[in-house]
Amino acid sequence: MYIPKNYRLEDRDSVSAILTHFPFGILVASDVGRPLAVHMPFEWRQEGNQLTLEGHVARANPIWRVAPQAPEILAIFQGPHTYISSSWYQDPNVPTWNYEAIHVYGACRVMSQEELEGAMERMLNRYELDRPAGRHWASLEPAFREQQMRAIVGLIIDVTHIEAAQKMSQNRTDADFANIVHRLAASTSSPDRDVAQVMKTIRPQLFDGDTDRNG
Repeated sequence: MYIPKNYRLEDRDSVSAILTHFPFGILVASDVGRPLAVHMPFEWRQEGNQLTLEGHVARANPIWRVAPQAPEILAIFQGPHTYISSSWYQDPNVPTWNYEAIHVYGACRVMSQEELEGAMERMLNRYELDRPAGRHWASLEPAFREQQMRAIVGLIIDVTHIEAAQKMSQNRTDADFANIVHRLAASTSSPDRDVAQVMKTIRPQLFDGDTDRNG
């Protein structure tokens, strides 16, 4: 991914936060020169020094046979993004698009049955435990769990490197930057407000220390 120097996001904690808050990504692999892709949720994990992504696909999806054979696969994640009007600048210029994007590269392998069960337990517990009457893993009948797992295949990506972009008007003056945030924060659009929150973390001194990227 081409990333101008000003927009490279190299802080591991920031990358981890994006992957945690925006876990729905695209897995891309090549099948004899033909790209295959699947949209799927991932869980971002670190065990010792090894970073991994884990997820699952339908057994009928051919990508689970292709991805482990590829020397390298790609998982793409998109954070907050929105249009930036040039009318918000003090001087004439062109509009642009602010965004966060992460490309994760690595080697893919198929989970064992034990690994798949652990991954499903972690995923359901993450999303269900805080919901009223949530259906976490332990609440499901063992026979039902086994039946459902036969229809899916778990995948683990052992991460080799990450490219992360955070293009958030870093090239603008403080006056332009603050005005962009003001305009976005006042918008009725959720994506606009999400980008405003991210921008506040980049130059917090302009916004009285309000750096909560979750708004």
